[in-house]
Amino acid sequence: MIRVVSDDAPHGAPVFTTVIPVRWGDMDAEGHVNNTGYFRFMEETRMRWVSGMGLPTQPPHPVIVLLNAACHYTRPLDYPATVEVALHAGRVGRSSLQTHYVLRHVEAGAVCAEGYATLVWYDMTQQKAVPLPDSIRAACAA
Repeated sequence: MIRVVSDDAPHGAPVFTTVIPVRWGDMDAEGHVNNTGYFRFMEETRMRWVSGMGLPTQPPHPVIVLLNAACHYTRPLDYPATVEVALHAGRVGRSSLQTHYVLRHVEAGAVCAEGYATLVWYDMTQQKAVPLPDSIRAACAA
């Protein structure tokens, strides 16, 4: 089996954690959260983290674009439920950041998925990657 969380995944404390309720509309015809829902939980977590630091999230400012993303599902989620998502910072580059996620089904107390995404700070006007904000670098170093 291929593990999507690479060996460079950090094992320390998360840089940010949030709790997200599962919505009825997150479920699919099989009666559990659709696979795309897990990506939405990771997206919501990283956007809460970034906007919580006061960084802009829309052009004309540089914004986050994804270089890649993956998820390893370990337990189904259904409605009603709550998901705790822990965001861990991984490798930090000049304009990119590897993020790792652990999604935990709060009521069951069990991990339901692990994933990662490589974020790139991108200037839409210039159409190129730009250096990471200093606040992101500081948060990842803590």
